[in-house]
Amino acid sequence: MVSIHHDHNILFSSIETRRTTRQIIGFNDEIIDCVYLSPLETDSVDSHVALATNSSLIRIYDVKTMDARLIPGHTDIVLCLDVSADGRWLVSGSKDNTVRVWAKDVSQGWRCIAIAAGHAESIGAVAMARKTSGAFGKFMFSASQDKTVKMWDLSVLSTNPDEYPREPVKLKSLATLKIHEKDINSLDVAPNDVYLVSGSQDKSIKVFSIDFLDNKKKGTPVPNTGFSGASGTLKPIGTCTGHRRGVWSVKFSPTDKVIASCGGDKVARIWSLDDFTCVKVKVNVGRSPRG
Repeated sequence: MVSIHHDHNILFSSIETRRTTRQIIGFNDEIIDCVYLSPLETDSVDSHVALATNSSLIRIYDVKTMDARLIPGHTDIVLCLDVSADGRWLVSGSKDNTVRVWAKDVSQGWRCIAIAAGHAESIGAVAMARKTSGAFGKFMFSASQDKTVKMWDLSVLSTNPDEYPREPVKLKSLATLKIHEKDINSLDVAPNDVYLVSGSQDKSIKVFSIDFLDNKKKGTPVPNTGFSGASGTLKPIGTCTGHRRGVWSVKFSPTDKVIASCGGDKVARIWSLDDFTCVKVKVNVGRSPRG
């Protein structure tokens, strides 16, 4: 059975099982952010794509069939997305001031396995650990219009799908730091998980060193609990200035000790991680992001 809905969606349903077998979703507003996913071991690399589309619902597409699913959970518009190093976990930040971690369950589909709450305003950027040797399940960062960045402990979550919690886990904040004077638009973690970079509407780019310790491996008990825990800190190490308008995106190079940035001034810049100076400029790169 095929049904067409007022929200521009077409659903293919099995009469025998009464389940949706395929869903085609139309777009009726801006696409704010998108990331590739590989949610299951049987999936090929980048088998799915997740999109934030000025809605509280996340849209996840199978790139081969364009079959789509709407993922509910947030209570306000989703503003940013990121993905774990192996492509299995999706993290989202929203105007509802929360961050959610999502995973795909073979029997239940996509579901929220963790929630991070603590920011006073909308979440404008999220970034997960980048190492592919299992470290992606250790920590993540979120940045908010409250001008702060928070580091969250993900080590309480198992990376084994069979051990995902039935109810979302409430994540613990390991560190909170006010880092900018205006909204924070972008975050990125270095490939070696040693550095964090942020870009803001205050026209600056800031770099921090990451210190994360998974005490469970050390066997160090957390006082009054009998369990091990994790600890983490952020230390400012450099600032890059040169953009004439807000910085919309920042990214570490996967191979070189440099950072790329782009801003509302329609300029892309490359920055050295050695002395935080600008080493290359490209002007008039196009329309500034988000208008």
